[in-house]
Amino acid sequence: MNKKFRNFVIFTTIYNIFVIIWGAFVRATGSGAGCGRHWPLCNGEVIPMANSLHTQIEFFHRLTSGLSLPLVLWISYHGLKIFPKNSAGRGFSLIAGVSIIVEALIGAGLVLFELVSHNQSLKRTISMALHFSNTLVLMASLVLLACFTLRGSNHQYFWKHHSLRRPVIMFTTLFAALGMAGAITALGDTLFPAQSLSQGFQADWDVASHFLVRLRIIHPILALTFVLFFAPWAHSLMHQLKSSEIFIRGRLAITLLVINIFLGTLNLYWLAPVGLQLIHLFFGVLVWISFIIFIEGLLSHRADHIQSLQTQTSTQGLEYKKN
Repeated sequence: MNKKFRNFVIFTTIYNIFVIIWGAFVRATGSGAGCGRHWPLCNGEVIPMANSLHTQIEFFHRLTSGLSLPLVLWISYHGLKIFPKNSAGRGFSLIAGVSIIVEALIGAGLVLFELVSHNQSLKRTISMALHFSNTLVLMASLVLLACFTLRGSNHQYFWKHHSLRRPVIMFTTLFAALGMAGAITALGDTLFPAQSLSQGFQADWDVASHFLVRLRIIHPILALTFVLFFAPWAHSLMHQLKSSEIFIRGRLAITLLVINIFLGTLNLYWLAPVGLQLIHLFFGVLVWISFIIFIEGLLSHRADHIQSLQTQTSTQGLEYKKN
């Protein structure tokens, strides 16, 4: 596998983490309307002359996220050329390319339809949830592509025959729901900041509260559900498969998950200050990456097992024919 291509994928993955965090900073500071209802221009200008802090924050986000588009498209294009047909690498390359285009379209739609700043509509809520879910798909495709390039272009995952397919789908879906709920909760905290912890809890259960406030409780419930079910499952597989690689990956995923649960608790207790929101999101992205890496390890472990059985069967068949 081309080493430069592999390193470029890893670089782009890390770069996109920064883009995600800065995008959250735009939302948390209410800077989404900093460029007005203009896209891709900012207030009708290529380089805005306004000294507004919100404009500068939003414009920088436009620059960083705009650079992400050609980076990922380059990976997608070359991945489709490098990897053979029906290979996992080719599939990840295609998904990455499609998801970055969708990411740009959603971002443009948020601006053009004014679903930014102090907008409290259901449309914005749904858009933010879809935006973050697509971000998870983009990050997963890049991480899997990086793992695939490290293992080699001939590696397959035998997904159709994998015994862990159902739990993998279940936990991936649950994490995606957790991430979408987190995006909605962050939006609610930004638009309807609580004055105290007790006042925030009361508002969460008050039928007269805005729906964004009442939806905030879903995120911590899903987070606890995920950790209570995923941690024992992962811990069991780590010891059952007896693979040092899977053990390290699993322990990393569980450790980051527990740390982020703690950060989420602090975020709730301290009423979601911007800095802690960004740290919580950063570790959330790391949890997603470590989760994907752990799942990839499980799939590749099974693939290696199937390949060894196929090789062993072929060897026995040749020996039988010789005899």
